[in-house]
Amino acid sequence: MIKYIGMDAHSSSCTLCVTDAAGREIDNVVLETNGKLLKNYLHSIDGTKKLTFEECELSRWLYSIVSPEVDELIICNPVANKEYKKAKTDKLDARKLAKLLRGGFLTQVFHDGSERERFRNLMSSYQDIIDEGVRLKNRYKSLFRKNGQRIRGEALYNDENLLEGLPRSEDRFIGSHFYRLLANLEQSRQAYIKEICQYSKKFKELKLLKTLPGIGDIQAAKIVSQVVNPHRFETKYKYYSYCGLVRHTRTSADRSYGTRKIWGNRILKCAYKMAGHAVLKGNSQLRVYYDDLRQRGISHDNAYNAVCRKIAAISLSLWKHNKRYDEHMIRAI
Repeated sequence: MIKYIGMDAHSSSCTLCVTDAAGREIDNVVLETNGKLLKNYLHSIDGTKKLTFEECELSRWLYSIVSPEVDELIICNPVANKEYKKAKTDKLDARKLAKLLRGGFLTQVFHDGSERERFRNLMSSYQDIIDEGVRLKNRYKSLFRKNGQRIRGEALYNDENLLEGLPRSEDRFIGSHFYRLLANLEQSRQAYIKEICQYSKKFKELKLLKTLPGIGDIQAAKIVSQVVNPHRFETKYKYYSYCGLVRHTRTSADRSYGTRKIWGNRILKCAYKMAGHAVLKGNSQLRVYYDDLRQRGISHDNAYNAVCRKIAAISLSLWKHNKRYDEHMIRAI
């Protein structure tokens, strides 16, 4: 008999709801978030076991704990499940996850426990450092803007003496602390880059990806850490969607209601967008591809997005077929 198990996981406790093939609730229990307790409980359930829980900070650890104890494990996308969360308790969440699992309505998040997946932690933390740096730079720059001073480029962040030009003492005080925080973040960023380059030596596909214009050490590392296995994407179009490089068209009764952004992997989207910017500054065949699109009357934004998607498609193909970049791929893929 098949047992469908929904688990609502938290750092302190896990609530599990078990239903049978007919949808009848067999058990609903709260356990301490302890690997041995979870293993023993799942082992005590007889029959074929299918378990699901939502993607969270504990996902990688839970995957290693529970996957040997069940016949099928689905780590699902919480964004896709938001519609069912009208009234929220841990017990209701676990029960509804079990029902969604039984009905086959869950959107799965990829996990395989590999070293490439573990690489995600390092790259995600690096992205957090970058995001924090951008936030601080914007706040630091605003101190000058609100005083009518417009300083362009990186010079603003490399010369602390510029703070002396601020007329208010409180702005100079705030700016001096922001400046030191930015200096510390830059030191951390350089340390991360060194660690990433060292860790990346384990993955041969990085050398292939870096043959593609616009893709350097960091962008290649982002791609490998987030994709993990390129063969899980059947087509380039599914990969575009995963990367957030396309928009969904809303239609009903042959009438269009515009487009909307889709959920996508923000780290991959950032990697391909930055690669696109780098390509437009160079003179590679991808830049020629962009110029051809512009000559055909396509706007800059659409042509730039097309270049980003082209880079994404080629990078996926290089990895899948273990090939180096060739300019003929621009028209072929």
